[in-house]
Amino acid sequence: MRTPHIALLAGALAGLMLTGTAHAGTGPTGAAGAPVPTGTKALTHNPLYRGGKLTVPCGRRPESSGSVAAAQKHLTTMLSCLNASWSGQLKKAGLAFKKPKIRFMSKPGHACGSAWGKNVTGRYCVDERQLVIMIKDYAVADPADPVLLHLIAHEYAHHVQNLTGMWTAYRNMPAPTKEQALAQSRRVELQADCLGAAFMGSIWASQEDYQDKDWKEVVDLYRRSGDDSLDKERSHGTGKNRVAWLQKGFAAASPAACNTWSAPASRVA
Repeated sequence: MRTPHIALLAGALAGLMLTGTAHAGTGPTGAAGAPVPTGTKALTHNPLYRGGKLTVPCGRRPESSGSVAAAQKHLTTMLSCLNASWSGQLKKAGLAFKKPKIRFMSKPGHACGSAWGKNVTGRYCVDERQLVIMIKDYAVADPADPVLLHLIAHEYAHHVQNLTGMWTAYRNMPAPTKEQALAQSRRVELQADCLGAAFMGSIWASQEDYQDKDWKEVVDLYRRSGDDSLDKERSHGTGKNRVAWLQKGFAAASPAACNTWSAPASRVA
């Protein structure tokens, strides 16, 4: 991986965790008339888990970088790959797919109804079904960096949760205490880590310059970015558990590995 940018990307990951990634209301999910699962089974027995491996490869890394335009061009290509991968997966699961809206930003502004946080790379706005991506320093320097790509794949995973009924089921779960609310947040965020990693595992071989050491650096960065390491609210999971779900998703390249909702509490602490 391009190690000169690792500190910047570490800041982006920390910022992503501190602000939260999906900004939601209680809007509807899925396409009109689609058989979207509801209730607890949307989380524990979602048809998405039965769709097998993600199988759509992605194009090669960009020939050039160094500008916002070049970065946006490459990230647009990768987002097209995410669309193709997940649309095929939802089709296999018998669920309707709809592309998220995409918005690129190159300077701080507002998204999802609030100001853009320091070091935040991406947000998913649930009600708008919009993925918002910040293109700055590290993204301009190397838009193909695997850490950056996984951050975006994590945000896209919230769109998948939205389309498959998982997000509505999550938002409707009773949480009479803060501890219960945080426990549910960890399950949804660790699942997004895993789904993002499943996408990464499915396209890794098609990215010719990605090596084993690159994925190790992604994993090591998440290990250092758990709730316990950052001493923040326990909303995203410990470094150990984030790594465990990353590795499960990457190895399986399948949503079947990402059922955090049926996992014991110790696995989602």
